[in-house]
Amino acid sequence: MTAQTTTLSAGTRRHATTPRPATFLDAVASEWIKIRTHRGVLLALLIGITVTVLAGANNSSANARHILGGGETGGDLTWVTQFGMKFGVIAFAVAGALAMTSEYSSAMIRTSLTAVPSRGRFLAAKATAFTAIALAAGLAASAVSFAIGSSILSGAGVHLNLSDPGVMRAIAGGGLFLATSGLLALALGALLRNPVATVGSIFALYVLPMILGPDLGDHVPPFEAGNAITRAAAETAWTGYLTLLAWTAAIAASAYAAMKRRDA
Repeated sequence: MTAQTTTLSAGTRRHATTPRPATFLDAVASEWIKIRTHRGVLLALLIGITVTVLAGANNSSANARHILGGGETGGDLTWVTQFGMKFGVIAFAVAGALAMTSEYSSAMIRTSLTAVPSRGRFLAAKATAFTAIALAAGLAASAVSFAIGSSILSGAGVHLNLSDPGVMRAIAGGGLFLATSGLLALALGALLRNPVATVGSIFALYVLPMILGPDLGDHVPPFEAGNAITRAAAETAWTGYLTLLAWTAAIAASAYAAMKRRDA
């Protein structure tokens, strides 16, 4: 009996499996589940798409009426269809803020950091999962806005094509602009840890161009500068987007440094 017990114990030890440590992909999968089941985040993204499309269609209609009334067709007509980006970006930023600050308001942050102790890995996984869904939503908003807007403008005799210079970049840029703006807000949420403070800061950044005036307001604030990538004829398209990226990276670095100093 003793020998059999010894044999069974040895076999149990041989076949026992040690749980493997969580990988980065495991962390991303966990964050993906959190985000796609967070009603507030999904609703904010849906509102962002709706506002972007409706505002773009309204602006396209106004321009079509102007053209039919004998007005000139000057200006960047691709941006006319993408005009709603200026308003939809707020909802995308709120989605990013909710994706992060809900961890603190629900006290889930302690559980999350217990599962993924590395602050850097946790933030990167959260950012990756959010960016995936925000980019898909942003590209949908941009493409639908262009499709509806160009259809409306065609009724006024103005025809926009995907093969026109800068159009494909502007459409893809719209998705990048909305997703990166949401990512900036996510990093801001990690830094401030409070939903009210984060959303308030988002609105402060949004109105900053009005405070700085046209000389600086078009190039320094993140949302206004980044919006340049949605314009087919903008010479500063990528420069503006890089400004938005620089803001996002700076806030993310500050958030990481702050999380390293905190318990949770």
